[in-house]
Amino acid sequence: MTFLFLFNLMVLAALWLSYRTSSREYLKIGCFAGALQLLSYGTDLMLLAMPESMTVELLFHVFQFGATLMFVSALLMMSDRITRFYYYAFAVLGVGLLVSLVYTQLNGFPEDVVGQYRSLLPLFVLTSLLFWRAQQTDSRFTVGRLFLILASFSMLLFRLILPTIPAGLISDFIYFLEYLTFTVMLIALLLYELEFANAAVEDLLLEKTQSEQDLEFIVNNSLDIILVSDAVGLLQSWSTKAREVFGYSREQAVGKIHMDDLFASNYWGRGLGTSEEFQSKMETADGQDFMVDVRMREVFHHSGAYHVFALRLSEDALFD
Repeated sequence: MTFLFLFNLMVLAALWLSYRTSSREYLKIGCFAGALQLLSYGTDLMLLAMPESMTVELLFHVFQFGATLMFVSALLMMSDRITRFYYYAFAVLGVGLLVSLVYTQLNGFPEDVVGQYRSLLPLFVLTSLLFWRAQQTDSRFTVGRLFLILASFSMLLFRLILPTIPAGLISDFIYFLEYLTFTVMLIALLLYELEFANAAVEDLLLEKTQSEQDLEFIVNNSLDIILVSDAVGLLQSWSTKAREVFGYSREQAVGKIHMDDLFASNYWGRGLGTSEEFQSKMETADGQDFMVDVRMREVFHHSGAYHVFALRLSEDALFD
């Protein structure tokens, strides 16, 4: 029992750190569920010292019910807000548990199986709701969703069969398994958050790749030759039209050719402004000269300075 308590505490700490990083509401509610489960562990340990205490046993059921209720709420927060229907359902189950606890306090905990099922009926219904919501968390097949479904089903199964098993080693073993499945559900929340974060990163990368492809398509089909250099004049972008006119491949140009290798005169060496328009003579890979109309603008991106050149061939572009 102590090992499970410490293990659950570590998982709860990891869940809290994940919440602090992402600020997702369902993680915070999951932390509350884990904290209530720890309290139920504590009251269960107290029962070992005070096995005849009805108050401690009732507290155990309250914390157990509260932990399950919080976990159901966390699952609801994954996909949408908690609707009025669930508030009514939680209220009915809570009142039912309260009535059951008062009845148990007055008449003692029932010894027969039917009486135990009747006294714990709100918890069984809530655990069934937990299992149902675990199946609704996501339409995709993920490890986190699989863990949620299996753990919630196991918890429902353990809670249903416990009243039918006489006190002994087998019932104690199932008791421990029930505790463990709750910890597994907390781990499933962490896995779900990791999968959500990975999916978000993949979507961003896909969007970035698509944007880069769209930009490359526009640049390659522009009427102008588009060149981009860094702050020292080294080429960083080489369009398809630039390759056709200058004769260098992308591999030969990007990161290897300086702008002064393209301009017939030492253009870069004379200094650049932030925005210029002029005519200039440039050279191809085989040494041919041609005239271009140049528009240049200095831009800043990610704390770096770049120069964007838009070159348009003059009417008499190529000559010997």
